[in-house]
Amino acid sequence: MNLASREVSEIVSGILTLAARKEERIPVARIHSILFEMKAREPVLAGLHFSLTGAVFYSRSIDQAIRNLIDWGALKLVDPATVAVESIRLFRTYIARTLTNSQFQAVRAASLRYYDQLRSENVQGTGKQRMSHHQNVEGSGFDGRMEKAAE
Repeated sequence: MNLASREVSEIVSGILTLAARKEERIPVARIHSILFEMKAREPVLAGLHFSLTGAVFYSRSIDQAIRNLIDWGALKLVDPATVAVESIRLFRTYIARTLTNSQFQAVRAASLRYYDQLRSENVQGTGKQRMSHHQNVEGSGFDGRMEKAAE
């Protein structure tokens, strides 16, 4: 399976959508930090590059994926620090048709691991039991790079 030929932002888009739950809110800074943590153990993220900006890791490819998903209507910018999952069916269909079956399965598996980590952090951070997909996720701050995507 060779995902190296795939655009990194397309792979990130798949990770952000394939295991997402409708109306789930995701802090943008957490997207960057979780994918940074996953990069070392996820071959599908091999082409993803990060830079350290302040106290957070940042990737242009991730921002591009988020902008693309906003354009698709799969994500909605709630505020400069948070996106919410919207209508992901169309993008899921697109990504399933674009990737080979083995590529799709690799990206889907990475998506499941991404959301497992995000949701387990949300449970640990609040001290509550697992959150339903209708509950809000508290966001962490972000330096405003996504404000341009909202325009």
